[in-house]
Amino acid sequence: MKHKRFKITFNTALFLILLLIFTVISVMNPVFLSKDYMLNVVFRNVVELGLIALPMTLVIITGGIDLSVGNIMVLSSMLGALAARSMGGAVGAFVTLLIGVACGAFNGIIIAKAKVPAMVTTLASMFLFLGITRGITGGDSVYAYSLAESVGGTSVLGIPTQIYIYAIAAIVFYIVLAKTTFGRKLFGIGLNDNAARYCGIDIQKALIKTYILVGLMCAVAGLILIGRFTSLRYDAGTNINLKAITIVVLGGTSILGGAGDMKGTILATLIMGVLNSGLTILNIPIDMQTIVQGMVLIISLIVYELVNRRRKVRHLLVVKN
Repeated sequence: MKHKRFKITFNTALFLILLLIFTVISVMNPVFLSKDYMLNVVFRNVVELGLIALPMTLVIITGGIDLSVGNIMVLSSMLGALAARSMGGAVGAFVTLLIGVACGAFNGIIIAKAKVPAMVTTLASMFLFLGITRGITGGDSVYAYSLAESVGGTSVLGIPTQIYIYAIAAIVFYIVLAKTTFGRKLFGIGLNDNAARYCGIDIQKALIKTYILVGLMCAVAGLILIGRFTSLRYDAGTNINLKAITIVVLGGTSILGGAGDMKGTILATLIMGVLNSGLTILNIPIDMQTIVQGMVLIISLIVYELVNRRRKVRHLLVVKN
């Protein structure tokens, strides 16, 4: 009777890295294991970034990128807060989501219809959205409205509300990518857009939908963020784009497109959350934290290449035999 060999996948390697980081930090400071710290610091602080990383995975799988996500998040939440002042929290939330969708559609239409490369388009819109936000607010902070505070600052059964939101979003995006025709279309576009076009895939429609999803999730993240901090500045989205891209790449999605996994993105989000909060509770200086995060990313990418190389070699041996 043959025994099945245990296969080490990249997601397994990510889980082991997460477990190792979690164990080391817990041993060095047991406070890290407390329920309040885990829920209100570790997981709560990474929700906004995690929500943006989910649709960013779809974008990168298509071979694209979105550098404007942080500024979409801030612009939508600030305009929603301004609307809420005169028309109430429900209208403010609707405006927040509407602005996010509009920004995503703006990017998607230019990329899909005008054929402008995603990096160029979203780099330009990043500054556009930043300028609009600063112009409207005059550089002043904008304060949260009631509905945003309830989403970003309340708990249900002892668990912060935004954790439920992230869990639901993660499940939905996993199903979209792994179980739907739309997800398969995105892989096809990323692998070879010409072949995808000949197969009858409406590339323009798929890309516009993908960037609209990005805008929508940025707005949800903004709703949570302004509720959690009760106020935002126009430049609060700085570096969010690079952090989200880092999570997606750390999760094993190819920056060249055509390959990726939502489970990897979710695990990478947890790794970043545990690592950031853990280094903070250990009183590690911010510059050293950046170095450690970079090292974890490099190690993970090396593991990704080694696992993929073994998989390719095994596949070639099977084909030869």
